[in-house]
Amino acid sequence: MNKEKSIGLNKNALKSGSSYMFSNILIKSSAIITAPIFTRLLSTSDYGIASNFAAWLNIGTVILGLGLTYSIGNAYIDFPNKLNKYLASIQTLGTIFSLSFLLLAIFFRRQLAEIMELDEDLVLIMFVYLLIFPSFIFAQENFKFILAYKQNVFISIFNTLGSILFCFLFIYIFNNQRYYGRIIGLIFPVFIMGTYFFIKIIRNGWSKEINKYWKYALKISLPMIPHALAMVVLSQLDRIMIINLCGSSDAGLYSFGLTYASLALIFSNAVMQAYIPWLYVSYQGEDFKAIKNSNNIICLIMCVLTFGIITVAPEFLKLLGSKDFWDAKLVVMPLAVGSLFQYVYNTYSSLELYHKKTIIIAIGTVLAGLINYFLNVLFIPRYGYVAAGYTTLFSYLALAIFHMYACNKICKKRVYDDKYVWIVTILTTISSFLIVFLYEYFIVRYLMMFLMLLIVAFFQKSKVKEVYDLIVNQLIKK
Repeated sequence: MNKEKSIGLNKNALKSGSSYMFSNILIKSSAIITAPIFTRLLSTSDYGIASNFAAWLNIGTVILGLGLTYSIGNAYIDFPNKLNKYLASIQTLGTIFSLSFLLLAIFFRRQLAEIMELDEDLVLIMFVYLLIFPSFIFAQENFKFILAYKQNVFISIFNTLGSILFCFLFIYIFNNQRYYGRIIGLIFPVFIMGTYFFIKIIRNGWSKEINKYWKYALKISLPMIPHALAMVVLSQLDRIMIINLCGSSDAGLYSFGLTYASLALIFSNAVMQAYIPWLYVSYQGEDFKAIKNSNNIICLIMCVLTFGIITVAPEFLKLLGSKDFWDAKLVVMPLAVGSLFQYVYNTYSSLELYHKKTIIIAIGTVLAGLINYFLNVLFIPRYGYVAAGYTTLFSYLALAIFHMYACNKICKKRVYDDKYVWIVTILTTISSFLIVFLYEYFIVRYLMMFLMLLIVAFFQKSKVKEVYDLIVNQLIKK
């Protein structure tokens, strides 16, 4: 690749990637930002019902979405000048499939409501929303790969502010069933934008050969459905099982702890979404040194962030929620460390997806999902909702190990610095486990955090300097 072209691409990728990253963080963190308000407007039971709706919504997103989103990155490489037609094609395919399920949901809403433990009206709301939601994701993915960062920033602002305002409005309207207000308020801004993008995608890409790309998309996407469903098992099934085994109140506590612990996951997912376009270009150009260096820096940031989130959890939960929610601190550590291993697994699986080895990705995630399910069955009845945090941590650890071996075999080389990644993540896990025993000792705990930061700064001086230069010289000045 021409050096000047490469530098220009990296600058554009950095500007777009960083903007995309921060916009995603803003979108995903809106639940945390508003937690101090809504935990005081909602009971733990309301919180649990809204969380249960979100869990089923994620399952529906996977099944009805056909995994089509996973094919967009490959389409960007294989059909760079026909991406609009490709998006219109897969949107049409997804709409036909989702519309069929909406009709079935209308006729079988009572049975579905019993299975999901939701009101019939919420079941219908869910399936109407799932008809439009994929268009919102398609648009975001398109903006990401064409480096149109301003559009994603607008999306994040509209969604964040809109969800807050609409939640207040609908909670006021549904005063006797406030979980309705929480649910509708959160999904309404995305529904509005999804409707707009649905129309726009069709207008920009419609052609008579609308089914031209279906075979290409399904070949990549269908094997990813088991993967995506297993990811739901890892991230959502806990709450469904807790609400069945322990009740909606415990599900609310677990969800509140997860909301805070997911700060690390929000950051890692946002980083990966911004990082992947650059990663694919660098991997194509065999710039493995740059990949290793950048991944080591991101991994170090993730470890420091994870440890910090766990250390300050007791104080932050008191700020975010009423006293009824404070016991949720018990699940923060395993869920936050689980998010760290989810980042590690994502770095490996991204390259597997580049090679279109979606079946390998699916096998790993299904195995981890099964581990999570059986561990939940064993331990949630004995130890309550806290056990679900530790089963999730173990499952993500197993998933990360699986994908490390799979990625190295598929790529036929070590693209990442595996030794560094695993040393810093294991040390972070041990330190995080120990810090939980100091939750009742405020001063000692913060002194330990300060000591750990000094150790990192001393032994990782070069990487800390690179992070500082990246932020100051390239982000703030721009």
